[in-house]
Amino acid sequence: MHPENQPQASTSDHNARQAYAARIERVVDYVNANLDGDLSLATLARIANVSPFHFHRQFRACTGMPVARFIRLLRLRRAALLLAFNPTRSITDIALASGFDNPQSFSRAFRQMHGLSPAGFRRSPRWASAELVPAMAALQETQMNTEVEIVDFPTTRVAAVPYQGPPEQELTAVMRLVAWRRENGVPPDRGMTLGIHYNDPLSTPAHEYRIDVCVSYDGEIGPNPHGVVSGEIPGGRCARIRHLGTREYIAEADWIYRDWLPGSGEVLRDFPPFFHYVNVGPDVREDDMITDVYLPLV
Repeated sequence: MHPENQPQASTSDHNARQAYAARIERVVDYVNANLDGDLSLATLARIANVSPFHFHRQFRACTGMPVARFIRLLRLRRAALLLAFNPTRSITDIALASGFDNPQSFSRAFRQMHGLSPAGFRRSPRWASAELVPAMAALQETQMNTEVEIVDFPTTRVAAVPYQGPPEQELTAVMRLVAWRRENGVPPDRGMTLGIHYNDPLSTPAHEYRIDVCVSYDGEIGPNPHGVVSGEIPGGRCARIRHLGTREYIAEADWIYRDWLPGSGEVLRDFPPFFHYVNVGPDVREDDMITDVYLPLV
């Protein structure tokens, strides 16, 4: 091969990988939106526009796991959210809605993933979805957004639940903030829902992991049983990048540090990155989620 042809071959290979990833991402979007619907091999292969004979291998090559395992993990993850945020819905109903024939088989699968029975999880949620992260990361790395804006973020007072501990128990902080919001008339469509991320959950010892789960709020915060306190996100210049889709893994948050920042000429401010969860609530589908990542700059 002539040297001048090598970049073209590399570009062609990259484009081919992107095309394959885009096909599989369409399947993932469909699965997320139709966990109660038709997820047969024929349907998923048709959405990917590939032969059913090759679909299984292509899906596993892109995500690192079989499609049946992927679907079951998504259903169990949704079941965990239903258990945590829909306390009046019965476990039997959630089991059937998650594609299981009976509560017993659902309970076994749920315990295998989360380390707790459904009833135990409802009492004390412990999020466990690490097995999904590599699959999400593999898809997002080829399809992620790379458009960065420099914006002025205004000083924003917040009601916050500080959390420090294992990332898989972070959901307990979210639930406390949700309970406080319900009691104080701050529904999902009122106020900015934010997360201040003090460190990286994938590379930080579990006992040192920290996040403040917040909602923008100008009122006074009195004593409360949920551990909600007053806080503030200081105003200033920020790099902002938007992520679309599941929040299980946000590739743009890694990319902006690894690829954009070194060549940007920008200097980081002494404040942690924070995420604005643009749309939240039990009715927001994962493939419709919008998240803005803010990197504070000098």
